[in-house]
Amino acid sequence: HQTTKKRPAEVFLLEKQHLQPVSSLLSYESTNNQSITRSVSKDNTIRYKSNRYSVPLGTYQTMSENLVWIEVKGEDQKTLVIRREAKGEVIAEHIVSSEKGKLIQNRHHTRDRSKGLKEFKQRLISNFEDQVQATAYLDEISLRYPRYRRDQFAMINKVIQQYPALIDTILSKCMTEKLYNANDFRDIAHHLDTLPDEPVEEVQSFYTSSPTHSHIKASTRSLNAYTSILGGRA
Repeated sequence: HQTTKKRPAEVFLLEKQHLQPVSSLLSYESTNNQSITRSVSKDNTIRYKSNRYSVPLGTYQTMSENLVWIEVKGEDQKTLVIRREAKGEVIAEHIVSSEKGKLIQNRHHTRDRSKGLKEFKQRLISNFEDQVQATAYLDEISLRYPRYRRDQFAMINKVIQQYPALIDTILSKCMTEKLYNANDFRDIAHHLDTLPDEPVEEVQSFYTSSPTHSHIKASTRSLNAYTSILGGRA
């Protein structure tokens, strides 16, 4: 060998004593349609069998791993299914092309959905009394879950529609405990909704004729009580 100045056949006899067996290489066809990953290119496409297939605009993110899971279904007419996670939401489906060097593109994937997302976010913020705090909360969620912002916002919106009277308390709890996740937002709503109703202010007694009952001070419950019930920190 020009570099080692040794005969490769002789060197191999020495090296093979130290070799260890490895598992056989896997191809996509040998996985029996089990999901495997593909890298998302900057043009929001993935490669499969010499062709490029589109994914929604914005799937590629800077400072991200940019991997998606693919799966081929069907026999006669095969369909390429693309997900963000192995068992997650389907973000794209394409008929597998028998050609080579082609771009298979869904025109809906070229639409910029970020504008609609910004409007959605503003609608959410408008429901809160402290809109500055709400903006900070949703901004943090966007930073933590850039790919799943719409899903996170959709869940928060559902909570807002279901528990409109509780949302400001929920927001305050989430910000205090740094719970920047729509699942936590929802779970706190469910817990607060199951608490027994208690008056939170001094109530004038109906028995105004009796001096001993001229005023009744109702019991109050602080945010710490909610925290205690939820098992969080005070």
